[in-house]
Amino acid sequence: MASCPLICLQLPGTSGAPEANSCSATDLSYSCVCSNGMQPNASEYSQTIPYFECTTFNTQCVEACPQGDATCAQNCNTAHPCGAQYPVRVNLSTVTTSTMAATTTGAGSASTGTGAAQFTTGLGGSPAPSASGSSTSSSARTATIAVGQKLGFAVVAAGILTGFALVL
Repeated sequence: MASCPLICLQLPGTSGAPEANSCSATDLSYSCVCSNGMQPNASEYSQTIPYFECTTFNTQCVEACPQGDATCAQNCNTAHPCGAQYPVRVNLSTVTTSTMAATTTGAGSASTGTGAAQFTTGLGGSPAPSASGSSTSSSARTATIAVGQKLGFAVVAAGILTGFALVL
């Protein structure tokens, strides 16, 4: 099974070389045993034998429906869903973003807001460290960004002036 090494890499404590990886073309039986001894549920992944068997079954079911019967075709696919229905979230990483609000108070100060989002890539591992543990203060970051913007503008302006000088 071509997907066995990739599936095994997603499990903790495994290498890309499975202990067993075989497939029979005559009866579509397969074996995938990872280097840590675990046997992953191949039906939870796409591009695997169980996935292709499921999609073929659904295609045959839809083709057996009477012409124009959309309800029958829909029932074929909803009664036999293919792939992972409730995948395990293995890698939970936190991404923290900061934004400046455009509103000002009477004293002229701006308010800041932060938001956090979690996402999963489907790969194993520990969560990424959050950006909130940074030792750089917010005002220093803001000053650095402002300097970078001004220097960037100066470089672009110098490039445009150089271009005009070459044309003349």
